[in-house]
Amino acid sequence: MQKQAVIDNNLDLKEQNRVKLFNKNKWLFSVGGIGRDMSYQLVSAFLLVYVQFGVSLSLAQFTALSLIIGIGGRIWDAINDPVMGAIIEGTHLKWGKFKPWILIGAVTCGIIIILMFNIRIWTGWNFVIFMTIMYFLWETTFTMNDIGYWAMLPSLSSKKSERNTVATLTVIFASVGAFAGQGIVIFTTPGNVVKGYSIVSIIIVAFFIGCQIMTSFGVKETPRTELEKQSKISLKHMWNTIIKNDQVLWMTLSMFLYSIGSNLLVALAYNLYFLEIGYDSYSFYFIVIFGICNILANLLYPRLAKKLGRKKLMLISAAIAVVGYVGIGLLGWWPNFLPFNIITLAAFGILVFCGQALFYMASIINMTNCVEYNEYKQGERNEAVVSTLRPFMVKFSSAVQYGIVTLVLAVSGIFILSQNISLMESQKGYLENIDTAVEQVEYIDRVQDYLIVFNSQSDTEKAIELVEKEIAEDTDMAKYQLRAEYIQSLNDCKIYRETYKNNKPVPNSKTELGYWKDIEDEDLLIGQGDISYKYSMELMGDDFNAANVHFKNRSNLKMRLWLRAATAIAPIVLIALAWFIQHKKFIIDERYYDHMMAEIEKRKNTPQA
Repeated sequence: MQKQAVIDNNLDLKEQNRVKLFNKNKWLFSVGGIGRDMSYQLVSAFLLVYVQFGVSLSLAQFTALSLIIGIGGRIWDAINDPVMGAIIEGTHLKWGKFKPWILIGAVTCGIIIILMFNIRIWTGWNFVIFMTIMYFLWETTFTMNDIGYWAMLPSLSSKKSERNTVATLTVIFASVGAFAGQGIVIFTTPGNVVKGYSIVSIIIVAFFIGCQIMTSFGVKETPRTELEKQSKISLKHMWNTIIKNDQVLWMTLSMFLYSIGSNLLVALAYNLYFLEIGYDSYSFYFIVIFGICNILANLLYPRLAKKLGRKKLMLISAAIAVVGYVGIGLLGWWPNFLPFNIITLAAFGILVFCGQALFYMASIINMTNCVEYNEYKQGERNEAVVSTLRPFMVKFSSAVQYGIVTLVLAVSGIFILSQNISLMESQKGYLENIDTAVEQVEYIDRVQDYLIVFNSQSDTEKAIELVEKEIAEDTDMAKYQLRAEYIQSLNDCKIYRETYKNNKPVPNSKTELGYWKDIEDEDLLIGQGDISYKYSMELMGDDFNAANVHFKNRSNLKMRLWLRAATAIAPIVLIALAWFIQHKKFIIDERYYDHMMAEIEKRKNTPQA
């Protein structure tokens, strides 16, 4: 009996140490997700927004870039994701199985993101080639981090309560990251796209790498068994593992449909907001609602799941999201009854985001439980192999989303119209990056000459032809990517002058010179001695908004119908299908999971013959 008591005490101490380690790991692992999702949102949600409103491209160039990213990126994923999964599964370094790839992926991916949003030396098709290369490099490096990170999650614990806890925390902090990433972008970039994305990309990458350093050096991986250390994972073995796991295949299909549906509103939200409400940064408050709803819903998830069970909770959450989408689809058609403004959009957004957050949380736990299902059915956990399907599904759904967004923007005419804003944003960036007042004044004068020519013509096509000819003949202006068909939008932008003394700005010296078309030569001062001047341009202010004049005010019914179909009707159909698949085909509920774990534990304790 004394010997048994010693054994029991040792077991208790071992369990206490295990719990202590888990509690440390769960925080360092989940908090690390903040920076990851900030960086992912910047590229997945805002790359096309950045290109659409900050880079002057033709419709053919924009469409080509979007399709290359969407289709070409997914072909690359078909190769890149399983190979990376096999590499991680076969990694048995002293530092760990997952952590080396988490950190390597974060650092290299961060460098690529900074290059993406800070290099603007190429134009037109050359820019398309540059961004294509950057995107493929981003996918490759992010995959290293993504598969390593999510594959580590199921390895932290197989206990149901602990698994639910760490999964919940991970999704909560990922939601914080998504909220922070979207919030900082939308708050700082409208009216300042070029400089805004440049600064934001650096800030977000710093968070990304910092968070992943914390996870990589702070989390202690679960020791691998001798069998796992000796195992070699081939692509054939990976394929056999995946196709024999029917539950992970059904979950992949369900989450594929859900990801498309739930992300369409986010992908087109800024076009919807700018077209219906206006081009400003107040959509930031909509993003605040998004963040708060996601965080609160995830905090409530454990209690709701315990009380209702995952299946019932998923039905309720999907229904709540659908009601929210119906409301967004109806906004604005009856202005007196249901106006489209930030308040009504936020009200229905609460339903959408709360419903989607609960549905996603339950789906993530279902997907994670497929690791134990694999061990139960095939005798192997293979976390990295099973987890490969989640990032592959996310990126494949992103490709379909890119295709839908491109279709909507191209066919509706929204992209062509938005190029008015793109020209204004890019010219603001060019003007403010010119080094000297002499060059700035010369640039302002030349653009004003083009505006005079354009405004003197009653025939728009003739005006475009004349200005196009002048731009073509002025080789010094080629670097500014001016496009004659959109140059009239600069009429309604304002120019400002600020005084500098000894290269330092003089307080309260910023002076409004007026609309670009009306600037007087005597206002364009060069400076001498220790006095110099710098010029800037604004698209919008307290009493004007050039972006609204040339975008929102020129929209039509066709554009509005396309946007509503993509941001309301399509999500309803796709989320309903995602729920139906899990309801009919996914069998790993709470009771089945307990049965699996009992059987797995029984096998471990049964001596092998």
